[in-house]
This record gives sequence, structure tokens and C-alpha cells, in this order.
Amino acid sequence: MRFSSLLHKEFRECLPWMLLAAILFVAVTSVLFQTETYSENNSYRFSRLSPGTVISSYKITFYPAMSETGPWLFFLSIGLGLALGVRQFWIPNFTGTWPFLLHRSVSRNTILAAKLTAASIAFACSIVPIWVGIYWYATRPEVFAVPPTFRFFIEGWIFITLGLVTYLGAGLSGLSTAKWYTTKIFGLAFASLIIITTFSQRSLVWVLTLIAVSAAILLSRIFDTFLRREF
Repeated sequence: MRFSSLLHKEFRECLPWMLLAAILFVAVTSVLFQTETYSENNSYRFSRLSPGTVISSYKITFYPAMSETGPWLFFLSIGLGLALGVRQFWIPNFTGTWPFLLHRSVSRNTILAAKLTAASIAFACSIVPIWVGIYWYATRPEVFAVPPTFRFFIEGWIFITLGLVTYLGAGLSGLSTAKWYTTKIFGLAFASLIIITTFSQRSLVWVLTLIAVSAAILLSRIFDTFLRREF
């Protein structure tokens, strides 16, 4: 079984979760953009003011455009990461299909690379393009009185990468043969710690560095566990 065949198999298994995340994100965003409350607090909030009215900077920025989309992007990214991690690394444990996959004439590195690539494509083809499209639409003239800043766009990308970190954490926990009350939960616990730490930081550079380092740690542990494990 070549890499392309493995990738096709893994992507087919990821496809339902990828489509579900994309459909939910599009549906929620459409509702948020169309509801009267959302428009009142952003695009039309200042249209009722008389000419010459002084507006404080706080009133302009305390309720930024697209603020409701942030939590949805975060939870959908985390949910997609968990779903893909469970599907790729937990379900084979429950169904006993690891031996069927591993006896193929390919290396374990190839099998693991196919899984990781399929999950990355699932994120790149579902949540990522929708987030880019939403930001592009929101920054068009006359859509919002105060358009979202570029920092808000980067923060959205951070939420997406946290979903990937969650995926890696779920994958590591799924591969571990330890008991739940020992070190099996390390992957998910480590990913949760990174998420909590990320929200406590204000510097985007520090946050991106933290995510990159944590992803590298989880990846190294996944490869080491997968190559050494006796299935």
C-alpha cells in the first residue's frame, strides 16, 4: 500500500468530521452576520448618532466586529482536532485494526505520515478557507463601521493551530499503552495546558512560539511511541 493509497484512506475517514466542522462554521457565521443584534452592535451602532457627536475610543473598540466568531472558531477547531485524533488513533484500538494496517509493505513512518497529512489537509480544506473568507468579507468597505484588525485575523489562526495541538495530544494519548491513572492522559493534559497558557499571554510572538514548541514535542513523542509500540 503506497503513501498515496494510505493518504486516500485516511482522508476518506476524516472527511465526515471535516465536512461537519465546515458546515457548522458556515451556518453559525451566517446567523451571526445576519442577526439584528450583531448588526446593531457593529455596522449600524453609530448610524443613529447626530453629526458632531464625540465618540470615545473605548466605545469604538470594546465590541470589535466579528467578536462572536472567535469562540465558535476556537471550539470547532478543538472539536475537529479531538474528532480526528480519536478517529485515527483511538478507533483502531477499539476495532483491533492496527495489525491489518501495519502488516502492509510500508514503513511505520509512512503510515504515520499519511495520518498526519490527512489531518492537516482536513483542517486546511475546512476551517482555514472559511476563516480567510470571513475576514476578507468583514474588511470590505461598508460591511462594518469598524472593521476587524489584522491581529484579530492572526488570533483566529492561533485558534486553528490550537486545534492541531489538540489533535496531536489526542493522538499521543490514543497511542499510549499506559493506564489512564498513570501517563496515558499525558498527551491530552499537555495540550490542555498549552491552551490555558496561550489564553494567559498577550504577545502573539510568544504564543506562536509556544504553540510551535509544543507541537514539536507532541510530534516527537507520537513518532517515538508509534515506532516502538507493540501492536
